[in-house]
Amino acid sequence: MDRLIRNTITIGLPALMLFIAILATGKTGDAAVWSGLVKVGGSFGMLIGLGVLVLAGFVANSVSYFVVDSLLVRFYQKRRELEQEEQLVTEIDKWPITNDLKIKLKWAVMHSIPNKNISLKHIILKWFIIAVTVNALFSIVGYLGELNIFFELSSHFKIQYLLVGFSTFIFFALVRSKKLWLLVSAFCIIINVAEIVPWYFPAPGFAGATPGQHLRILHSNVLTSNRRYSDVISLVKAEQPDIAVFVEVSRSWARELAVLSEMFPYSSQQQESEKFGSAIYSKLPLENVSVKAFSKQKKSLLADVKFQGKTISMILAHPSVPVKQHSFIDRNQQLAAIGEYAAQVKNPLIVVGDFNTTMWSPFYKNMVKTGNLRNARSGFGILPTWPTFMPLAYIPIDHFLVSKEIGVLKIRTGRNVGSDHLPLITDLVI
Repeated sequence: MDRLIRNTITIGLPALMLFIAILATGKTGDAAVWSGLVKVGGSFGMLIGLGVLVLAGFVANSVSYFVVDSLLVRFYQKRRELEQEEQLVTEIDKWPITNDLKIKLKWAVMHSIPNKNISLKHIILKWFIIAVTVNALFSIVGYLGELNIFFELSSHFKIQYLLVGFSTFIFFALVRSKKLWLLVSAFCIIINVAEIVPWYFPAPGFAGATPGQHLRILHSNVLTSNRRYSDVISLVKAEQPDIAVFVEVSRSWARELAVLSEMFPYSSQQQESEKFGSAIYSKLPLENVSVKAFSKQKKSLLADVKFQGKTISMILAHPSVPVKQHSFIDRNQQLAAIGEYAAQVKNPLIVVGDFNTTMWSPFYKNMVKTGNLRNARSGFGILPTWPTFMPLAYIPIDHFLVSKEIGVLKIRTGRNVGSDHLPLITDLVI
């Protein structure tokens, strides 16, 4: 009977979640189920929705043990105060429940110490074992990102894996009896530290350059649905960049950003659709402006600028969001094409934009290797930029990439301007 109740709870929670999601879609039949899974998965799609339901099942299963066992234990502990132990033990033997639960109930009847704390400790231990197992799995499969969209997705959350690794390591160090899981936690810490710490070393170079020698560039994914136009414009005015670049520029954003022409006499825009476009505003003359399609879905804005007698080439890119297989393939094709194009550019080169991937993706690594580029973050830290609405999930997907002729004085994130991305401001020296 207890097994039936647990299974009902385990299946019931994800079933209820899916049922509510299906009602929200307003559809019926097979289409309703698929649409419901997409609804649960949010922007990440159907398979992630299925994964969320599976995870909910695991959570419900763990909770069911605590609920069913604790309630019955408490029930018999109360009855023990008024009834004979032998009578209660005989009654327990007749119950259609598992032997494990019978043993727990008999123990509760025959001992005065409540079993509640022991059950709670067991639940906590089980949760930490699940956490370290999942953490180790995700930490590893990220290195197989070229094989699968979900493997690649797991490569982005190195900071989170490191924090979970430290948490589980401390827990199992205190428990002491679980040396295997202590070692697994240590493994998670080591492989994620190896990916994170190098971004803070070596110390930034070109520290002696004077302000007049550097080129400041501000990048912001403004978010098409964001209406805090004045916040973005005030940030640009406060930072006083030489060049300001924007992606996710809708037609309404393009109209609002036009006021920046007072500060920047040179500008260029490309509008792919009502919601998506990009823009460059510059105090320096823009030359050889063009729009290039590095993939089928998204276009990039290219331009050259003259700075201290040198021509600097710039690519403003915004590859596809890899939430579905076709957009995952398109984004990877665009990253590869940008790397190949960068390798052929003779001028000092800056590639900037929302790349919809982190530095730990194998596709990102292939791009910077092919294009002989480096991330301006090097020596300045991880600098996560997205998503502002969920700080615990912060990952760095906005990037400044530069060729070897360009030094980085400083790079930092700007204040929140209402977008789901933080701006990036970098000071470069040629």
